[in-house]
Amino acid sequence: MPSALRESKGRSRRKRIPPLVVDLCCGMGGLSLAAKQLRMRVLAGVDIAPSATRTYQQNFPRATAITGSVRSDSLIRDCKELIVQERRSYQQAIVVSGPPCQGFSVAGPRDPNDPRNQILLAVARSIVAIQPRCALIENVARILDDDHSARLRKLTSVLANGGYHVNEAVLDAADYGVPQRRKRAFFVITRRVAPAAALCELLELHKQSPVNVAEVLEDLPTPPTRPDKYVDTDDCGGLSNHFAMQHSERVKAKIADIPQGCGPMSYRKLHPEQISNTLISGHRAPPAHYSQPRSITVREAMRLQGFPDDFRVYGSFANQMGQVTNAVPPPLAMVALRVLCEVAGVELE
Repeated sequence: MPSALRESKGRSRRKRIPPLVVDLCCGMGGLSLAAKQLRMRVLAGVDIAPSATRTYQQNFPRATAITGSVRSDSLIRDCKELIVQERRSYQQAIVVSGPPCQGFSVAGPRDPNDPRNQILLAVARSIVAIQPRCALIENVARILDDDHSARLRKLTSVLANGGYHVNEAVLDAADYGVPQRRKRAFFVITRRVAPAAALCELLELHKQSPVNVAEVLEDLPTPPTRPDKYVDTDDCGGLSNHFAMQHSERVKAKIADIPQGCGPMSYRKLHPEQISNTLISGHRAPPAHYSQPRSITVREAMRLQGFPDDFRVYGSFANQMGQVTNAVPPPLAMVALRVLCEVAGVELE
């Protein structure tokens, strides 16, 4: 660990108690899963979308899933109260958040006046209200563009007035064991100053060798076609969320003719020996499988995002894909969270 951040040798020894985590704008729970994998105690997830909080509650049964807006003062007070009720001596609290990014994303309208952009500042105010030891905000890399500089200055000001320092880092998921190019901006929020050079050094230490598409998809069975009456609790041989879309013969032929690693935005075909482009959803179709004439399944998208097979997504087929493609890859989030704890002085097991 960089010398600037080493703990003093005389620091008293005490039993390590897992940090408490509240996830604002939690979505399906990518940041919360990373926290859980780091043995943190996930207390609550908040999201305005009922489909997201359903998925969240099912995968984090010990946490409280709250459907509502982070703009609600009473909701944020409830989150703070959950921390107060659960906190034990010396226990630290962490807030994580991945606010909606459509107003900032290259795949979205990139409108500086998009009302969803206001949620970023609402999250900052929520952090100040909850007063955790540290916090992590994740968003698309384009949030750091000049078009959004005024909003970012306001973000920093809100947090500084609440007693926090902010560092920014842009990380690519492909550098941290995820088979996908996915650049994300992270705001590392701490009470004590974290030197930018030390932060960069820590992030560099956690980089991993690239993983290609075939390495994470090749062992999956060929999925059955999605049933006409799709039920989100159905399984494919014990594997959830692994059903193929119902393509016409014309579409199948079109996909079959696309060379690996090529194609339009809709039905762009994956290349087995390469990493995937950034997964997106909405009006564009997910990418096509590299050897089968079809779009990838939700489970395959989850594999490309770094979610384990025991994580299940709920909702309609399209809604499931939207939840997955909007999530932060857990392996990337784990690195950001681990480094946050190192620079904030939060002990992990």
